[in-house]
Amino acid sequence: MPFSQLKLPLAVAIGTFSWACAFISIRAAVAHLSPAHVALARYLVASLVLLPLWLWRRPQIAARDWPLIFVMGLCGFTIYNLALGAGETDITGGAAALIASTIPIFTTIGAVLFLGERVPRAAWAGIWVSLGGVFLIALGEKGGLGFSSGAILVTLAALFSAAYGLLQKRMVTRYHALDLTTAAIWCGTLALLPFGNGLLTEMRAAPLSAQLNVLFLGVFPGAIGYVLWSYALSKLPVARLMSFLYLVPAISITLGWIFLREWPATISLLGGTIALGGVVWTNWRKNERLEREILR
Repeated sequence: MPFSQLKLPLAVAIGTFSWACAFISIRAAVAHLSPAHVALARYLVASLVLLPLWLWRRPQIAARDWPLIFVMGLCGFTIYNLALGAGETDITGGAAALIASTIPIFTTIGAVLFLGERVPRAAWAGIWVSLGGVFLIALGEKGGLGFSSGAILVTLAALFSAAYGLLQKRMVTRYHALDLTTAAIWCGTLALLPFGNGLLTEMRAAPLSAQLNVLFLGVFPGAIGYVLWSYALSKLPVARLMSFLYLVPAISITLGWIFLREWPATISLLGGTIALGGVVWTNWRKNERLEREILR
């Protein structure tokens, strides 16, 4: 098969796999480094990796759009990564991936509340089912009565990631997705700089494995993953592409078991299955309604 025909499936496969790896690499890194330092170091690397691409493309972004792009970066890269890293000090990477799989649910709720979008009544059943699944994950990772603080933090990260997606939706008609994402990453990295005190000292004291995990996070999920995903978005319908993200939790759980010998609690796996089922149901009902409207 010619390489030209392999480019798209490879982009989707590598992008999906790198994002699944991120949850495990973060879990491994925060065992030796503070979550804030992991987030900052990761996106300093990603920012440098994306710089040559930006210089090559030379996108023109209007000055009036930079404040909104900064808020995008704050939501999608600063707060998201701080909350995710802090959460993964308390729960497994697989459980974090299961919670993060509900980001489309929070995006849908935000679109209803802030963008005036309508959601089919049948899709709301999937939304409530998915939120119930997150509830079970939080209970399962606690290991008893009460909620896991890590699960709550990762849920907060998912909320801010959804906010990023909603803001991106407003801007993506003006700019290429890759240029917009790169600008948001740089803004998010800038907002992480105040957390840099002691970064170099902690990085030098950390084992090589933690340093390599941070490097991997910056190069692959942080930079190359977004480049490949932007390419795939230009070639495939959004709904079809997003369906590949349903594989992320399963890959993350498997990698967590192989490399960290961690496995989410049984109730967390049950909750994750329920949550992911709710996401699939909601997106299917939304797409079904959209197709009916197009055919009218």
